[in-house]
Amino acid sequence: MKGKNKQTWLSYLESVKSNVYDSEEFQLTGFDDFINANGFAQSFFRHSVPFVYLLDYRTGLYINMSENFAGYKSECFLKEGVSHTLEIYQRDHLQLFNKEIFPDRLNILQNIPPENHKNYVFSYNWCVENRNGASEKLLQRSCFLSDKSGNPMFSMGMLININNFGNELPIVQTVDEININGTAAHQTIYKKVYHLNEEDKLLSKREKEVLLWMAEGLSSKLIADKLFISEHTVINHRRSMQDKTNTPNAVALVSFCIKNGLI
Repeated sequence: MKGKNKQTWLSYLESVKSNVYDSEEFQLTGFDDFINANGFAQSFFRHSVPFVYLLDYRTGLYINMSENFAGYKSECFLKEGVSHTLEIYQRDHLQLFNKEIFPDRLNILQNIPPENHKNYVFSYNWCVENRNGASEKLLQRSCFLSDKSGNPMFSMGMLININNFGNELPIVQTVDEININGTAAHQTIYKKVYHLNEEDKLLSKREKEVLLWMAEGLSSKLIADKLFISEHTVINHRRSMQDKTNTPNAVALVSFCIKNGLI
């Protein structure tokens, strides 16, 4: 579903629901029958950690969801579908995913043959409000099954609680190309850092000082000597600026900042 305007996650779900699809194209090779008939498989999906889910974008309903995700019974998701997810999705994280992260996913998928969509794993971190009302940090890794036009129809993935990995984690999305034959290591083809607040995108006074010396061609050690700080601190400032500007290295960072009038 290509277009000049960004298509948000919620608008995409609505547009998919309104379309009619060939049921034979999306038969998951007896997936439902297998899950319902196989006690081990059903137990795995309901009680696995990490939490595992399968979401049908055409209906907005979960075909399967592990038990006790964020403290909720799986039936909450199976009966209410995405509506329940929206209720517990932390507001600022939902807005970011809806308006920025998901549109970026659609753009990435447009450049991949539809039959290969399932071979790319999308990862990002977000927050929900659990059943006790506390914020719960999650890492989500998922892949898509798409129609012949490249529109995602199903999302399958896992959710991992990362509460123990720090309070101030940046929001990062990565895309990994996986080798289904296991003959080669997966390759990260995309990485982008997102910000919940506009002010988080701005460079600090110290970062700009480091950046100015970088533009003069000074090494991290020489910059550290100039600013009376450690070389390690200079490196951390550089990495922070690269994250904020989504640039891969120091040269690209300086070029980006000059081009955009930041220095």
